[in-house]
Parts: sequence; C-alpha cells; structure tokens
Amino acid sequence: MSVVRDAALKAQNIYTTRLMAEEICQKLRSKDYLSEILAINNFVWKHTRYMRDPRTVELVQAPYLVTEQIVAGKIPQVDCDDTSAYISSLLLAVGCEARVVTVAFRHMFYAGRRQYSHIFAQGKEPKSGTWITCDPVAGVDTDKMLRRVVAAHVWPIA
Repeated sequence: MSVVRDAALKAQNIYTTRLMAEEICQKLRSKDYLSEILAINNFVWKHTRYMRDPRTVELVQAPYLVTEQIVAGKIPQVDCDDTSAYISSLLLAVGCEARVVTVAFRHMFYAGRRQYSHIFAQGKEPKSGTWITCDPVAGVDTDKMLRRVVAAHVWPIA
C-alpha cells in the first residue's frame, strides 16, 4: 500500500490540506486529539460518497484533489484506498501519527500470497496511545467489520 502512504505523505504538505484540517477541527477544544481524529473521520464520511473503482483499474485519487472537489461544492466519489489516503493526510496535517491497515475477510491466496480486500486509516490518540479506526466505508458498522477480519497488515506512515 505504498501508493496510499505516499499520497498521504505528499498531501499533508499541501497547504489546502492543512486549511481543510483546520476547518474541520476549528470548533474543538485545544489538545482534544481524540475529537480531532473523530471529526476528520466524520467529515470524510459526510462529504464523500463510496464508489468502487473501474473493473480493471486500481484508481487512487490524490488527497488534495478530494479537498479541491469538496471546496468546489462537489461530492467526491471515493473508495476505501482513496478515503484511507485522504483521512491519513488530514491526520498528518494536524500532527497526528497515522497508519493504514489492509484486511482480509476470507482466507484467499494467490501465488502463495494473502489477498487483502479492504483498507482503512487509523490515527493514534497521543494521550492514551490508542489507535482509532477511521473507516467511512464501513460507516456505523466499523465494529462489525472489524469482527469479520481474519488477517490484517499494518502499514505505518512515516
């Protein structure tokens, strides 16, 4: 998932990403890091729509382009890797440690390698050290989705 990590790392340094993160968090109390993480997740959930990639292409949208669409009043059509990169870039822009997690819901292998079918972002709440799952694709069923996971791989964003 280096494409998602790279996209998030690049986008965190684009000023419009920081401005969007500030807009999302502007009404929160200072140093309420958990609320920042949750606000970013809820914002992406509210302002984007899930849509699968084209059948034969793995399309990853640059996070800054998602911001541009939202600012223009549009509703970006994104899938799980797009939301993971976008959420991660916003988390990084507010100084949060972030990572992405790929998961498998079935034991599927191709050429001896496990096949993962979903990805989501996590932000680390620094006061407790707890990783908070941010997955607008799963929506209110995040806990239910996590219970179905049979394998996971964590990809730190450094």
